[in-house]
Amino acid sequence: MVSKRVRSIKPSGIRAMFEMATKDSINLGLGELDLEPPQEVTDALKAAADAGRNRYGPTKGIDELRSAVATKVSRYRRDLSVDNVMITCSGTQGAIAAYQTLFDPDDEVLIPEPGFVLYEPDAALVGARPVPYGMAEGTSMPDIDDILGSITSKTRGLVVNSPSNPTGGVLDRETFKALCDIADDHDLWIISDEVYEDFLYDGGVHHSFNEVIERAVVLNSFSKSLAVPGWRLGYLTASSELVNEIAKMQYHLVAAPPTPQQYALAASFHVQQRFLDGIMPMFDRRRKLMTGLLNEIEGFHCPVPRGAFYAFPSYDLPISSHDLAVCMVRAGVIVAPGTAFGARGEGHLRFSYAASEESIARGLEIVKKVAEE
Repeated sequence: MVSKRVRSIKPSGIRAMFEMATKDSINLGLGELDLEPPQEVTDALKAAADAGRNRYGPTKGIDELRSAVATKVSRYRRDLSVDNVMITCSGTQGAIAAYQTLFDPDDEVLIPEPGFVLYEPDAALVGARPVPYGMAEGTSMPDIDDILGSITSKTRGLVVNSPSNPTGGVLDRETFKALCDIADDHDLWIISDEVYEDFLYDGGVHHSFNEVIERAVVLNSFSKSLAVPGWRLGYLTASSELVNEIAKMQYHLVAAPPTPQQYALAASFHVQQRFLDGIMPMFDRRRKLMTGLLNEIEGFHCPVPRGAFYAFPSYDLPISSHDLAVCMVRAGVIVAPGTAFGARGEGHLRFSYAASEESIARGLEIVKKVAEE
């Protein structure tokens, strides 16, 4: 018999859709860029391997990459340095390392709902209790009243995600400040998932919890910003004291992040902004195309996402989101059921527009036919 720990977590509702799909299905379900990384990035990986960068590295990551990250995040707070940065084996691993460092059994952790699929099981895996909070009516902003009403003497953490997966919502300054005040007033750790910070539209501004680093752990990744999801490399920022504590946990999880990939990204870090500047107009077109086509489907309502690369429409059909997603998969298009992101996701589907405009148009034609039937 396996442990109670592993029995306490459910399989991913997103992965279940992929397991049902055929090889020729149109993929509008995965949060992965349909692009290859810049040539400089892959060339740098080959050069790193050829140069013998294949041995164990430091647990916190190599100084060259930590320094490059520190330069990037210092735009949010000028005194951030390499001591505030740790390289991780993906944002996913950074999250579980942070949870394991900060929370004890029976602690309570506030998590957004709908929210990314790992926030709830990460809490359960350390013996803490995940407590979902919702979004304010008609917005993709955290419901401040709901958060305040959910805080107890056992509450230790507040998870925030902006830009949001799955909703595409982006924190405004007022909500950001309110969350900071709640954390201060109730002595909470903020775990902020900022993986999509570079995917903003319509002149949007990212408010980073790097501003309040004494109170926060900020998670990030290279998967989206440089199109290297298979490299499994990310980073987190925190106070220098907390970085040292999380590094102790990281050592026992993975020993150290992969060495050649780190040297490759350190050598090619300078191309990141150029790469993003080049792809963002394309993603903006995809965003508008997907939103427009979804809103043409009878019974669907899709707010225009302000960040990330997901649409999260609601629908007025007498069917659960899981069963509707299964119908879509059987018809040839992969989407994610809203309940994969928590109970408050019911009545929604998540679509990814990290796909070609042709795939979006063909896939949503299938979605329209299934909805009509």
